[in-house]
Amino acid sequence: MSKKQLPLENSYKLSPSDFAYLWNDCKHCYYQKVKLGVSHSGIFPGMFTKINTLLQNSIMGMNLSDIHPDLPSGIIEIQEGYMKSVAIDGTNCFISGRFDILSKLDDGTYAIIDFKITTPDEEKIQKYTSQLHAYKFALENPENGEPIKISQMGIVSVNPEKMKLVDGKIVFTTTPRFHPVKENTTGFRKLIEEISTVLNGDLPAVSANCSLCIYRSKF
Repeated sequence: MSKKQLPLENSYKLSPSDFAYLWNDCKHCYYQKVKLGVSHSGIFPGMFTKINTLLQNSIMGMNLSDIHPDLPSGIIEIQEGYMKSVAIDGTNCFISGRFDILSKLDDGTYAIIDFKITTPDEEKIQKYTSQLHAYKFALENPENGEPIKISQMGIVSVNPEKMKLVDGKIVFTTTPRFHPVKENTTGFRKLIEEISTVLNGDLPAVSANCSLCIYRSKF
């Protein structure tokens, strides 16, 4: 049975990219960004975004299994697609943002794959699982358009290993690693309910370990 829906006149847009760090690192800053509109530039340099886009451009139309043998067979069809979900049951929150790539698998379902320029550390990779679940929910429960079935989720970590100068150009090499993400709907729902509770309450206290909170307190 669905939980009672909260009023949508004060609905909150949740960006999947905020789950891994902003939400976990500082509830005060997360509340300010989502509810009060106080912008937060994030922790990653813009160069990471450029590298990620160049990588995605280079693999469009390829088969996922050509990137890594553990990836399922399916053609990479959509890059950096926009999505927006219906309100999540029991909350006045919805998912909105962009995913990396979407691939149609041989059985007609889809795989949502995210590329991360990061070390292949499993503890770090686990931080991104809620982001993948948010993509899955939005694509299966869109505000507009037809839903699509997401049968597989995963992260491909890209960590430069060597760099050398070749004919006047710097070339780096890396071996991509695939990290499958196991579906955990219960855990994702629990996360969204916790976020909803915070957003529908009072502004959380500042965090003693948050660099942005420390900056605000001094300046």
